[in-house]
Amino acid sequence: MVFNSFEFLIFLPIVFFLFYLVQHKYRVFVLLVASYYFYMSWNPVFIVLIIISTLTDYFAGILLSLSSIKKRRKLILTTSILVNIGLLAYFKYANFILENVEFLFYHNAENKEPFQLLDIILPVGISFYTFQTLSYTIDVYYQKIKPERNLKYFALYVCFFPQLVAGPIERYSSLVPQFKIKAFLNRENISTGFRLILFGLFMKMVIADNFAVLVDNSYSNIGQSHSLNLIISAVLYSFQIYCDFYGYSTIAIGVAKLFNINLMDNFKTPYFANSLTSFWRSWHISLTTWFRDYLYYPMGGNRDGKLKWFLAFTIVFVVSGIWHGAKWTFVIWGLLHGLFTISEKLLKANRDSKLLIVNFLRVILTFCIVTLLWVLFRSPDFGTAKNFYTSLVTNWNLTFHLPNMEIFVLLALFITIDFFTRKRNFAKWMDSVPVVLRWSLYFVLLFLILSRSGADTQPFIYFQF
Repeated sequence: MVFNSFEFLIFLPIVFFLFYLVQHKYRVFVLLVASYYFYMSWNPVFIVLIIISTLTDYFAGILLSLSSIKKRRKLILTTSILVNIGLLAYFKYANFILENVEFLFYHNAENKEPFQLLDIILPVGISFYTFQTLSYTIDVYYQKIKPERNLKYFALYVCFFPQLVAGPIERYSSLVPQFKIKAFLNRENISTGFRLILFGLFMKMVIADNFAVLVDNSYSNIGQSHSLNLIISAVLYSFQIYCDFYGYSTIAIGVAKLFNINLMDNFKTPYFANSLTSFWRSWHISLTTWFRDYLYYPMGGNRDGKLKWFLAFTIVFVVSGIWHGAKWTFVIWGLLHGLFTISEKLLKANRDSKLLIVNFLRVILTFCIVTLLWVLFRSPDFGTAKNFYTSLVTNWNLTFHLPNMEIFVLLALFITIDFFTRKRNFAKWMDSVPVVLRWSLYFVLLFLILSRSGADTQPFIYFQF
């Protein structure tokens, strides 16, 4: 069983009304039960994994606070890391490891018996809540925060349903204190929440799902597609994955706002970035800041010379690629992003120019690099990626098929909104828009959601990570 849109539209109001009907001291239980039910609807068995992660890090935090012996504290932290990373590694990377071991040691062997791959289903959201719980234990270890002794608050921190399956990856110090504040039903929260939910649904159901059809068709027929059609598909995929993930994050932030919870912004118009450095400061912010704080800085950052900085930076991007999926295409995607960003920093090409035209051209160049690298991300294997890249420059003699103009109108509408929300999110931008224009835009977005949603239901792309 998996939540569909209709079921979620029933689920959310029930939780909302129960939350505000009960007394403050019982509200955390409403959210906790709702969160566990929400996750169990995907696959009830995997609730065990969340319980293991929750109890491991809950007790690890308490034990860390009770011990001042360095070796013992390191042992507790190591245990927490091994349990969490061990579960993630088994469910996400076990078959990937087996495939590569077989290739390295048995590829040329005669009469070899192929490895029997494991029948593993990847639990939804495991990469997100694993990193969230790990950040808590690490922060307690370094005494940045005090451990949470109330299990219900910590359990809710791990599995808060709006951001459970695809982030944003929240920090304990930001999220848990909000659970303890008495929430009041007020107009601002409802207005902001529903504005964000509306915009998020538009991005996912209208932009991402419609673009997905054209992109999937191009990747299924690379050799028969005109080069210009492939270029258009590559550009559309850039906006498909952006609107798909940004759409989920926006819906999550909007739903959380209904319960008086503020989640961090996960995107800040990354396709208007004029460098790859700026792009990664604006894309999947909760993950990039996690890698910065818990991997890049502990390895020394840029404090120990250029060689160590180069290695640390490269490792972070490679791990980022692996985090996204157990395929070499993801690893190379992350590595290339790292190398391009390092080159940019060494050439000091990541600094803003005083000339508007130079910044504009750099925005175009950055978008082109990101779009070309998305081909690796989207391709199921290197063969597909190679075929796509080759066909981009060789298929000019085939018949060009002009996509439906509606696609370009929808893209223009989204880019316009994205441009005006460069410095503030959609809900805050709406506050500055005249009432007539504001409600006109609401009706346009609602009309498009009801009439132009993708014909096929497309799962959120980041659910697979």
